[in-house]
Amino acid sequence: MGNDADDRDDITRMPESSPPANDAQLLRRIVSAQNEIAAVAHDPVQVVDVVARRALDLTHSEGAAVEIFDDGDMVYLASAGIAQSQNGLRMPANGSLSGLCVERDEVLICEDAERDPRVNLEACRRVGLCSMLVVPLLHAGKPIGVLKVMSSQPGAYRDSDVQTMRMMATLIGAVLGHSISHSALVEQYRGRLEADTARANELDNRRNRITDVIQHHDIRTVYQPVMRLADRHVVAYEALSRFPEGSATPDRWFAQAAEAGVGNELEIEAARTALERLDGIPRPLKLSLNVSPETLVSDEFNALLKRHDMARLVLEITEHTTVADYDRLCECIRDLKASGVQLAIDDAGAGFASLRHILHLAPDVIKLDISLVRRIDRDTRRQTLVLAILAFASGTGAHVVVEGIETEDELATLIRLGVKYGQGYYLGRPAPLPSD
Repeated sequence: MGNDADDRDDITRMPESSPPANDAQLLRRIVSAQNEIAAVAHDPVQVVDVVARRALDLTHSEGAAVEIFDDGDMVYLASAGIAQSQNGLRMPANGSLSGLCVERDEVLICEDAERDPRVNLEACRRVGLCSMLVVPLLHAGKPIGVLKVMSSQPGAYRDSDVQTMRMMATLIGAVLGHSISHSALVEQYRGRLEADTARANELDNRRNRITDVIQHHDIRTVYQPVMRLADRHVVAYEALSRFPEGSATPDRWFAQAAEAGVGNELEIEAARTALERLDGIPRPLKLSLNVSPETLVSDEFNALLKRHDMARLVLEITEHTTVADYDRLCECIRDLKASGVQLAIDDAGAGFASLRHILHLAPDVIKLDISLVRRIDRDTRRQTLVLAILAFASGTGAHVVVEGIETEDELATLIRLGVKYGQGYYLGRPAPLPSD
């Protein structure tokens, strides 16, 4: 066998930093970074964030940080990559490569942290770095901190990286020093860190509360009838979730769940609760469930649907933002339709996203948003738009359901326009099923 280092697969090695092909290429990269920094120069806190990310990218590093010298300590103001968790960390400048960089006002390179007595070895091991390049940040000729990049591999940095970092450091030092004193910057950044921490704690509390509701099955389902307008005959029910009394509205519950990273779990629990009463809905009436695209494509949601009569289900796409992967969503919808599920686009006309959904997903049902119905009896523009959507639906084989009918005049106008199906408080409020 040969030398272990020689026998290792190339894929296990960290690629060396690649120098720019020429000075012009380097200049273009720096100018691009400068433009991004200039765009946020009014906010020094954003500046340090941009610089950390750009330094990581420009030197092909695994981690990067902007540290400010403050009262004998080095304070991590912004970091990226493997150093991300160090934001806000305050460490003694003495005994660290960053502190030495500020003291000497010179560029320092550590080729191997395990063999370099200048570094704080414990801190290096905690981050997972082996080599690093540290450049002083200057203002009025005095060091105010450092710009640092790091790699998990030894000997990762070349002269070209030093050149790049010098140029970045010159730029960032001027911006920071001109905008705000470094002590004030530390205080400003500390304020943001505290705000971020408070936000994270708030999300944790929301996540815990939502998880508790899911685990204790505290969601209640009410069912709103969808009617044939001509004779007010019920043709389907839409399942709507209700949460513990005195809490936020259902829309806020689902929005907060998505923010807290448990949106899918809450939607699946809401669907599970609604489907428990499917057999209580007279055949051939259908049950309509609201679902986001992210939940619709999940294995857990599809497994839930398969435990029920899928031919009796309508899925209403509720997402108000664009869908990143329509191909995956369309594939999942094709499989569901093959099992008898129908697809509806909810809140059509409320925004651009719903129109994109209609074009991409070929729904069986188009549900017009309440904003199109309000005062439609007195608004010819709304009437014209509804007629246009009816014509489109007719050409694509889709049914139109109008939401939010609240007055007799609105109902009469919709019937006159040719709308066949609708729902709203005037026709029937959400409530338990008649047999409940």
